[in-house]
Amino acid sequence: MTTLRVDLEGVGNLYRLCFIRGPWAYFTRTGLDEQWGDGWDKKPYQLQAHPPYGDGTDQILKIAFDGPLFPPEAGLNGHSISVFELNAGASPWLRTESYFHGKQIHIMAGFTLLRFIELIELAGGTVFAPIGWGESPKAFVHASEKAS
Repeated sequence: MTTLRVDLEGVGNLYRLCFIRGPWAYFTRTGLDEQWGDGWDKKPYQLQAHPPYGDGTDQILKIAFDGPLFPPEAGLNGHSISVFELNAGASPWLRTESYFHGKQIHIMAGFTLLRFIELIELAGGTVFAPIGWGESPKAFVHASEKAS
């Protein structure tokens, strides 16, 4: 079987995890406190929340993943939570459960794309990105950086 690897050198640390739905993970280039979506303040997020808004073509990155990871509402410690609570660090977006004394993996909001891929693969999963993706997007200057 032949596989292709995407070169994330230019963008892997620019995008941060802000939302997960099904096999899709959404990453943003804005601060988590500035990123919004419909229903992000409502519980349970999986029934109320919609994917993040994106003002520009390169603000949101959507990639697919697969692996033995639990979302916040599933597993032994599952509970109802909103996207805002998840993005504030109240719970991981994804986690493993340690049944066999293995190290637990917690994937939190704000993790970079590179860290996300590393942890998904460590859990035994795979991340899928579109072929041709990975080129550096246009330079992005956050409002807080403009003020300095």
